[in-house]
Amino acid sequence: MSRQHRELYGLQILRAIAALAVVVRHTLDMSEGSEAGRLGPYWIATSGGAGVDLFFVISGFIMVYVSFPFGRLPDSPKDFIIKRATRIYPIYWICSAAIAAISAVGFLHSKHIDSYTILNSVLLLPGDKLVFVAWTLSYEVYFYAIFSICLALGRLGPTSLAAMLVMVVGIAFGGQIPNPTFAKFVSSPLVLEFCFGIVLALLFCAGGKWRVPQALSIPGFLAIIVASIFTMQHDAAPDATRVIMWGIPAALIVAAFLNVDRPQSRLGRAAVLLGDASYALYLTHIFVMLGYGWLIKATFVGGVSQVPFVPAIISICIIVGVLTHLLMEKPILEFIRKTLKRQRSREPLEVGSLPS
Repeated sequence: MSRQHRELYGLQILRAIAALAVVVRHTLDMSEGSEAGRLGPYWIATSGGAGVDLFFVISGFIMVYVSFPFGRLPDSPKDFIIKRATRIYPIYWICSAAIAAISAVGFLHSKHIDSYTILNSVLLLPGDKLVFVAWTLSYEVYFYAIFSICLALGRLGPTSLAAMLVMVVGIAFGGQIPNPTFAKFVSSPLVLEFCFGIVLALLFCAGGKWRVPQALSIPGFLAIIVASIFTMQHDAAPDATRVIMWGIPAALIVAAFLNVDRPQSRLGRAAVLLGDASYALYLTHIFVMLGYGWLIKATFVGGVSQVPFVPAIISICIIVGVLTHLLMEKPILEFIRKTLKRQRSREPLEVGSLPS
């Protein structure tokens, strides 16, 4: 099947899996605060952290794939940044404002909010932020910034290679940055997972016949589980180990999911919808976690087995995430797209330019 006709349903399903993995991770971690203790063995929660690595590999692939559409001119750096900023920031800012409001009315006593936290939160800079899961978004923004600059090269191969080179140089020399927070951030090998996605995109775009058997996702998932049992326990492993133990299997899984056909079952279609809502789910599940934590501390829930509560909390996270996507995220994105389209239609053509 040629590239121009290939719909990436597999990546939407994989986004759903990645987001659910993170939700399960945080729900099981929260259950540890009950008198009954953590529900399930520690490695189950630990392996849920690999959802982030899946997101990074997927992001590296998607940025290349959508920026160089088949038969059309590639995105300009300006257009790329506008698209990514409007995709990430609006709902994220809403969630950040909600956390600030919750803190302002007396909750989250342990949350220290100063001017640096606010600045980091607004711009998604490295360091403490209002939304604790937003540390991953800082890496996304870092990758987007590098990729947008490299888009000035205007061609698939040079842009992709340049972006990977810049990130590798950052790993090699970022530790020399005077600010320790930025030094640790830029020198982190985690950005190699974006590079894995870029390499997959180059292979995928090189020819429509490139295929990885879907069955190879199984050893990828098994590798993540095994690493969670023996290597990644208690999150003590350094970033380089994480890239090897989770990032490489994540790349294998993404490669295998590239060839998933349009799902026909209700479960498959639901997974695609959840993939569409994965960003909203990722951001909003923290509010459900806050509620779950309160239930454990302030009600009878903390004194009983968490077996009935953990699945209920995960289900609530899914419902809140999907509703947020349908009722908030999609309307906001549609409004922004229409606004930008009207602005572009009113812009005068430069001398010598042609309408697109």
